Amino acid sequence: EFNSFCITWKDRHNRIYKEPLNPYLTTLKQGLQHIKNKIQKRERLMFGTDELVSFQCLFEEWSPQIESNMRDKNLLLHDIYKHLPHYPMQGSIVPYKRTIDIKRINLPKKGDLDIEFYPPDKKSTFNPFLYECDINKLQIIHDALHFKIMKTDELKKLLHEVIKNNYLCDLIAPKYANNKKKCYNDIKQQIDYDEKNDGCKIILNDKIL
Repeated sequence: EFNSFCITWKDRHNRIYKEPLNPYLTTLKQGLQHIKNKIQKRERLMFGTDELVSFQCLFEEWSPQIESNMRDKNLLLHDIYKHLPHYPMQGSIVPYKRTIDIKRINLPKKGDLDIEFYPPDKKSTFNPFLYECDINKLQIIHDALHFKIMKTDELKKLLHEVIKNNYLCDLIAPKYANNKKKCYNDIKQQIDYDEKNDGCKIILNDKIL
């Protein structure tokens, strides 16, 4: 969704869909045909429909509405929508292959979050890869990741205290009772335990623990 031009539409069940299009290369006619093809494929998949019987274009129901002099279907989408606020300029649009999926299972390390964030009340410096309306979205993502990292650090410190006070043996499963000392030493080595630090360098690994 970042830095992209999307056409939003609803199906007959009021479900919302977004279609990313390149406004500099796509005409209104091509955009409508793209959506028509999507609807046809969806109807065929769900209901076995071979083709659409009717496809009407009601400009007066569009939001934002298109001016009457802009309804030429051969016009580029850029020429139709360029007057709108927060319209993405060509130099600011990031290709999808250059974007980062935020739905990641593995939490990145602190060093991987090399992104510059700005509070909403401050004016940001120009960044050709960051569209202005995305700043608040990125700030929300940053806050969520920061909270998870802080939570992970607290768990590391807690585990460090458990090991430091010789309570790790109490957590070892009964089936390893005969080799508790060996398990104790192996775990400390595998999670990179160091009594001298506060636990921030400990490796939290479910397979080990």
